[in-house]
Amino acid sequence: MGDENEIVCVTGAGGYQASWLVKLLLLRGYKVHGTVRDLSDEKNAFLKTLENAAENLQLFKADLLNFDGLLKAIDGCSGVFHVACHVPSSTIHNPEVEMIRPAVEGTCNVLKACSIAKVKRVVMVSSISAIFMNPHRPKDQVMDEKCWSDKEFCKTCEIEGFT
Repeated sequence: MGDENEIVCVTGAGGYQASWLVKLLLLRGYKVHGTVRDLSDEKNAFLKTLENAAENLQLFKADLLNFDGLLKAIDGCSGVFHVACHVPSSTIHNPEVEMIRPAVEGTCNVLKACSIAKVKRVVMVSSISAIFMNPHRPKDQVMDEKCWSDKEFCKTCEIEGFT
């Protein structure tokens, strides 16, 4: 069980993976600060119905590109699970500018806020994209921390929605 005074933050709390993490943390007795882009968005309402959420879940409006919002959510936390990622709302024409730069800036904002708030532990969740996009990887090889996507392949391939 989490210490009744221990608070952790989960970025992107309304997302699929993050919401399961929020559920698990609440069941284990942690107080959770969850970040969402829009507090009034109905898609986040289910978070408030999770077991122990009424007393142990606090949602914060925070965008990865808004440092002050992140700092407010992270302040007072002993741990942060960085699950959120910048997701553009339309077709991507320039991945470097529209995806990579905001994802890096957002992650830097989270880490800077963690440093200022003196967070003890940060867990960063990545995407399958980090390991999946490599045409030279043997298909029978288990993907692990030694597998990385081929950067040049990612720049040249056409992925649905990323053209």
